[in-house]
Amino acid sequence: MNLAELQENAIRHGFSHQFVYEDGVLRCDGGGPVYDPAELKIVHSNSVDAGTDPGDDATLYMIEARDGTKGMMIIPSSFHTDPAKAQLIDDLRRNTH
Repeated sequence: MNLAELQENAIRHGFSHQFVYEDGVLRCDGGGPVYDPAELKIVHSNSVDAGTDPGDDATLYMIEARDGTKGMMIIPSSFHTDPAKAQLIDDLRRNTH
Protein backbone atom coordinates (compact mmCIF):
# COMPACT_ATOMS: atom_id res chain seq x y z
CA MET A 1 0.00 0.00 0.00
CA ASN A 2 1.11 3.54 -0.64
CA LEU A 3 0.58 6.38 1.81
CA ALA A 4 -2.65 7.59 0.20
CA GLU A 5 -4.13 4.08 0.45
CA LEU A 6 -3.10 3.86 4.11
CA GLN A 7 -4.83 7.18 4.78
CA GLU A 8 -8.00 6.00 3.05
CA ASN A 9 -7.93 2.80 5.11
CA ALA A 10 -7.49 4.75 8.36
CA ILE A 11 -10.47 6.96 7.48
CA ARG A 12 -12.60 3.87 6.71
CA HIS A 13 -11.79 2.68 10.24
CA GLY A 14 -12.90 5.98 11.80
CA PHE A 15 -9.51 7.70 12.10
CA SER A 16 -10.67 10.79 10.24
CA HIS A 17 -8.81 13.54 12.13
CA GLN A 18 -5.25 14.76 11.59
CA PHE A 19 -2.91 15.11 14.57
CA VAL A 20 0.00 17.56 14.31
CA TYR A 21 2.90 17.71 16.75
CA GLU A 22 3.45 21.14 18.35
CA ASP A 23 5.83 21.76 21.26
CA GLY A 24 5.28 18.48 23.13
CA VAL A 25 1.55 18.13 22.47
CA LEU A 26 -0.63 16.99 19.59
CA ARG A 27 -3.13 19.38 18.05
CA CYS A 28 -6.15 17.94 16.29
CA ASP A 29 -7.05 19.26 12.84
CA GLY A 30 -4.80 22.32 12.87
CA GLY A 31 -6.82 24.63 15.11
CA GLY A 32 -8.67 22.01 17.14
CA PRO A 33 -8.18 20.61 20.63
CA VAL A 34 -4.72 20.04 22.08
CA TYR A 35 -3.86 16.67 23.64
CA ASP A 36 -1.11 15.79 26.05
CA PRO A 37 0.61 12.52 25.08
CA ALA A 38 -0.75 10.89 28.27
CA GLU A 39 -4.27 11.28 26.80
CA LEU A 40 -3.44 9.34 23.62
CA LYS A 41 -2.54 5.86 22.50
CA ILE A 42 -1.42 4.32 19.23
CA VAL A 43 -4.02 1.83 18.04
CA HIS A 44 -2.21 0.72 14.88
CA SER A 45 0.61 1.78 12.60
CA ASN A 46 1.68 1.04 9.04
CA SER A 47 4.91 1.93 7.29
CA VAL A 48 5.47 2.76 3.64
CA ASP A 49 8.75 1.86 1.99
CA ALA A 50 8.95 3.33 -1.49
CA GLY A 51 12.02 1.22 -2.18
CA THR A 52 13.97 3.83 -4.08
CA ASP A 53 14.29 7.04 -2.08
CA PRO A 54 14.59 6.67 1.70
CA GLY A 55 13.22 10.20 1.99
CA ASP A 56 9.86 8.91 0.73
CA ASP A 57 9.47 6.37 3.57
CA ALA A 58 6.94 7.19 6.30
CA THR A 59 4.83 5.64 9.04
CA LEU A 60 1.15 6.39 9.52
CA TYR A 61 0.03 6.14 13.14
CA MET A 62 -3.65 5.66 14.01
CA ILE A 63 -4.15 7.41 17.35
CA GLU A 64 -7.10 7.45 19.75
CA ALA A 65 -7.64 10.02 22.50
CA ARG A 66 -9.30 9.28 25.84
CA ASP A 67 -12.29 11.36 24.73
CA GLY A 68 -12.82 9.03 21.75
CA THR A 69 -11.30 11.27 19.07
CA LYS A 70 -9.61 9.14 16.43
CA GLY A 71 -7.04 10.50 14.06
CA MET A 72 -3.78 9.85 12.29
CA MET A 73 -0.30 11.27 12.24
CA ILE A 74 2.31 10.69 9.56
CA ILE A 75 6.00 10.71 10.48
CA PRO A 76 8.82 10.39 7.95
CA SER A 77 10.95 7.29 8.50
CA SER A 78 14.24 8.88 7.63
CA PHE A 79 17.29 10.07 9.46
CA HIS A 80 15.73 13.55 9.26
CA THR A 81 13.00 12.64 11.76
CA ASP A 82 12.69 15.19 14.54
CA PRO A 83 14.00 13.58 17.78
CA ALA A 84 11.10 15.14 19.71
CA LYS A 85 8.60 13.38 17.41
CA ALA A 86 10.47 10.10 17.85
CA GLN A 87 10.24 10.54 21.63
CA LEU A 88 6.54 11.32 21.33
CA ILE A 89 5.93 8.07 19.45
CA ASP A 90 7.85 6.14 22.13
CA ASP A 91 5.69 7.78 24.81
CA LEU A 92 2.47 6.97 22.94
CA ARG A 93 3.48 3.34 22.52
CA ARG A 94 3.77 3.04 26.29
CA ASN A 95 0.24 4.41 26.88
CA THR A 96 -2.35 1.73 27.48
CA HIS A 97 -5.28 3.67 28.98
